[in-house]
Amino acid sequence: MVNESAFESIKIRYLVVWIIGFLIVMAVFYVFTSNILAGAEWDVATGFLFYILISWWIIRNFKRVKINYHKFIGDFPYDYNWLSLFTIIFAVIILTLGLGELSRYIVSTIDPNILHNLPPTSLFYSPHETPLAPFLNFMDFLTAVIMAPIVEEFLFRGVILHRFTIKWGIKRAILASSIIFGFLHSDIIGAFTFALVMCILYIKTASLLVPILAHIVNNMMAYGTQILSTFNPQNYTSAAHPSHNLGVAVLLLIISIAIILYFLYRNWPQRYWRPPYFQEVYDGIPENLYYE
Repeated sequence: MVNESAFESIKIRYLVVWIIGFLIVMAVFYVFTSNILAGAEWDVATGFLFYILISWWIIRNFKRVKINYHKFIGDFPYDYNWLSLFTIIFAVIILTLGLGELSRYIVSTIDPNILHNLPPTSLFYSPHETPLAPFLNFMDFLTAVIMAPIVEEFLFRGVILHRFTIKWGIKRAILASSIIFGFLHSDIIGAFTFALVMCILYIKTASLLVPILAHIVNNMMAYGTQILSTFNPQNYTSAAHPSHNLGVAVLLLIISIAIILYFLYRNWPQRYWRPPYFQEVYDGIPENLYYE
């Protein structure tokens, strides 16, 4: 397989070891500095340093195997159907909202007091939590909306997808990388579905810039939704106003699932397809699309 050797020597298990070591070090450091730093400061610092660690691991491995960044990232597809891109992102977001609404309905049906006993949630850190609240809010936004999408796309749709394709083939690689991505997020089903879509966007366009942009837009919209709920007096995440509307949940799920299933049906990779770094380009057309 073309360029396969570049990813054969990149071992995902070593990253797992580095992450475990990082969490242990941060936990120990927190124990000895908990009286000095506020919890908000630790949360933001840990998230930021976590993505720095992953970035360092990726760059270190890419430098070692002499990765071709242009082939790995690809060119920006200016002629891409951007309406379909924003439609599928919107579908994934309303899927997440629908799943959240459904879960609240189920919980409230079992025991309404559970939702009422949940503490109010807020997107922003306040000056009461830390004097660095404005800076921490900016860093939290930067990490969630810019840094996380870029690093996660490089790791999951870039490194992991190519590495798993060598081991199991393209379809199993998409499923395996998406399952891992899902379990590393609080919304497992929504994140898994999102990962499937991002894998297909990368493979279809041969450009990592497309899923990165889609991921940024997704996180930006999710962040915006949280901001609205934070300043809305009828905040649906509030303990005083728990939302559990089954009709809304069903409507959101029907719309989103229909759009997502249609997208997957129309774009699911063929058995002979390969991820972008393994593809040849014929007459300016990526190999996957050239043989269609």
